[in-house]
Amino acid sequence: MKNELYKAAEFALAELKTQGADGAEVTVSKQRTEELNVDAGKFSLMRTTFNSTLTIRALVGGRKGVFSLNALDDASVVKAAKSAVESALNSEPDDAEIIADSIGEHDFSSGIAEPNLDKLYDRIDEYMKSVAAEFPKVDLMQIVTNVEMPAMLYANSNGTRVFQQLGWYEFSGTFSGRDGEKTSSMSGYGFAVDDLETPFLDIAEMRRIHREAEAQIETVPVSGKFVGKLLVAPDCVTTFLGSVLSNCVSTGSLIAGVSPWRDKLGEPVANPRLSLASDPLNPAFVGTSRLTSDGYLVGRQEIIADGVLTGFLLSQYGARKTGKSRASSYGGSYVMAPGDKTFDELLASIDEGVLVNRFSGGSPALNGEFSGVAKNSFMIRNGKICEAVSETMISGNLLEMLTHVAGIGSELINDGSKLVPWVLFDGVTVSGK
Repeated sequence: MKNELYKAAEFALAELKTQGADGAEVTVSKQRTEELNVDAGKFSLMRTTFNSTLTIRALVGGRKGVFSLNALDDASVVKAAKSAVESALNSEPDDAEIIADSIGEHDFSSGIAEPNLDKLYDRIDEYMKSVAAEFPKVDLMQIVTNVEMPAMLYANSNGTRVFQQLGWYEFSGTFSGRDGEKTSSMSGYGFAVDDLETPFLDIAEMRRIHREAEAQIETVPVSGKFVGKLLVAPDCVTTFLGSVLSNCVSTGSLIAGVSPWRDKLGEPVANPRLSLASDPLNPAFVGTSRLTSDGYLVGRQEIIADGVLTGFLLSQYGARKTGKSRASSYGGSYVMAPGDKTFDELLASIDEGVLVNRFSGGSPALNGEFSGVAKNSFMIRNGKICEAVSETMISGNLLEMLTHVAGIGSELINDGSKLVPWVLFDGVTVSGK
């Protein structure tokens, strides 16, 4: 497979030069996916799929053309090269468009080389039986498991050649609580691992989410409206952070000049308790690329340190457009520094608030204003988790919430793609019916 990818990439680069490209980059990949799914408690799908992809980016006189296709034969590569160059000739010049300087040749591999499908089947079966025994009121609606095994080669006209072979297992479960005709709101959880040594119900937040699904069969509406605290689960913390980072530190928002943080590098933007980085090489994560999308080796990128903005998630193109520094990582693989409070200590500090597992709402405004529904959530009174609440509106300002962090959990939850603790926010409006 490796030789096939190299052959296609070298042929594409030579063809691009023949077609008149000043510079070019080529990404060639072949991916094998094993799928093993369950619907309504019965195994419903087992299949293997293969996919080949070729993506070309060509520069001609400062003009960029991009073309992708799902074939690697010579005739298709010639067609793709021609289309990319034609696209470049029809685009506007942009001095920020360049091909990355050479980083030499690299060869990376991580994760599984060959899946253990028998053991995967056994783990899924074990999970279903464990849920039935421990959580009899949980109705398993669907289980989707994939084994992803991509091989990818990035090559550019400046001499970079980076090959990587990855492999990992993915699990995603959808379920609800059920008692006769009564059901809870839908719940779900997912994770990624590179071995099958741990029972699925013991991974990350799986057991807690199932237990709470049973507790959410009976819900009551929140009475009235109050400003209080939100104790936010790690998955939901990442949802909030993703919106903030997209609006404030991403290439798009910074190029457009609309980021509220565009001039705040080195200044406080959050409570001093909060530190955040994008860290693709963290050994806790599986399936992460060793290469940025534009041809650089990835590294840890600090974003916020002790509440101070320390870096943006700028690509090479974004850095050239804004005059700021290119990031070592362009996002994802987030790691938040743990706090000094256990979950019970965070809970005990809340007089009135809501434990939030999921949030459903539109994209927040650029200034951070948001409004949406807290799902799979519970009232908290006097340091105790009380009744499950029906869909409850929460609103506030995400940028202000970062400055109103009242506590951070001491345990980082690892689902294979992020390391994030529970976070306690203050000053959020909660509205019932």
